[in-house]
Amino acid sequence: MQKLISRVGTVALVGLVCTLFASVSSLCDAQATTGEAAGVKVGDAAPKWKNLEGVDDKQHSLSDIQDAKAILVVFTCNHCPVAKAYEDRIAELQEDYANEGVEVVAINVNNIEADRLPAMKERAEEKGFKFDYLYDPSQEIGRAFGAMVTPHAFLLDENHKVVYMGAIDDNMNPNKAEQFHLRDALDAVLEGRPVETSETKPMGCGIQYE
Repeated sequence: MQKLISRVGTVALVGLVCTLFASVSSLCDAQATTGEAAGVKVGDAAPKWKNLEGVDDKQHSLSDIQDAKAILVVFTCNHCPVAKAYEDRIAELQEDYANEGVEVVAINVNNIEADRLPAMKERAEEKGFKFDYLYDPSQEIGRAFGAMVTPHAFLLDENHKVVYMGAIDDNMNPNKAEQFHLRDALDAVLEGRPVETSETKPMGCGIQYE
């Protein structure tokens, strides 16, 4: 039985989507399945991913982008309707902040057929992703961050400390979003200001830890 994400202003919409897509999304709640670690807290040093394969057939590590002014890490996947609804917004963030020293990295740790690397490559080509889209079948980096749902965002500052974690914004429907948590956090980091809202509750399909 699916448990719906409870979030003001989005619960009805997310619940409807999860119901409609039940055949492809086995989970749609605010909790990952089993085996997840406690993960990071705001202020912690970010876990370091190393040699994760991307849709470009290259190996990617945090050290490759260590000089970025900020790094946005988004745990996402192919099959989840909530993750799909945010793909364009992730792409927009990459485009809007590309000239400001911000790196965007999407990571998928789900191992169902629809989320494995071949399907990721197809999705990336279809959508024209310009950001790194990486696959970690071991799921270790997801557990290290404490990623719970797709999408689940983590913003790192230039010292690779977590300064924001949670939702991208407050509504799955981009036309109804009113609070742009991630953009606000990015602007604060780039301007050298403290992030006012450093943590929000993410919404999406539960990551399927094994």
